Amino acid sequence: MAEPTAGRATAPPLIELAMGDAAKRQVLRSNMALISILAPLVGLAQLPAAITSGNLALAVGFLAFALSMIPLTYAIGRRMVDRARIVLGDGTYTVHGWGRTKRFTVADVDRVVTVDRMAFGMAEATHHLIVVAPTKRLLLLVGQMWDRDQLSTVALDLARRGVPLTPWHQPVTPAQLRAFDRRLVPWPQAHPVALALLVGLGTLLVLVVLFVVVVAIIV
Repeated sequence: MAEPTAGRATAPPLIELAMGDAAKRQVLRSNMALISILAPLVGLAQLPAAITSGNLALAVGFLAFALSMIPLTYAIGRRMVDRARIVLGDGTYTVHGWGRTKRFTVADVDRVVTVDRMAFGMAEATHHLIVVAPTKRLLLLVGQMWDRDQLSTVALDLARRGVPLTPWHQPVTPAQLRAFDRRLVPWPQAHPVALALLVGLGTLLVLVVLFVVVVAIIV
């Protein structure tokens, strides 16, 4: 008689979440609206100086280079939204999106927070999911790219594996969320106005120092 054989362990099914077509169009529109304004302004800003110096060819070339950033931005943005994925299901989480791929396991996670309505900077208020480790933020997923069902899938998967889940239903600002747990929102994101003032003050101080140095050298 043949001896019974042990059954093979079945790997848990992986779940792959991709951006929807509407989210892709929204992200591309937002990026194209910004670059379509900035690129011509940057190119045209160089024209007066170039024309005054008599180097018109350089001015035209710079303007053409600036305008070429518009189709290049679209091509890069299209590639990014097409490759954007969240893969989960076995206790490991992999997020392909803007920038480098992020990977972590459930053992790395200390808390997951879902936010129903919050706005970063000038972006429209929307839903978010934030995953934090004991000392830092691991992941931020925004509603402009991922719908509520997709974020709920990630949050509930983490919660089923023992990660504390904190749902934030009332509208909240980044500063208020940081006051609750500073790991959720870095200081620059929580206080963009203060950051802009500090950058402006630092730039002004650098210009003053350069002016003093130039005057001292001339005198």
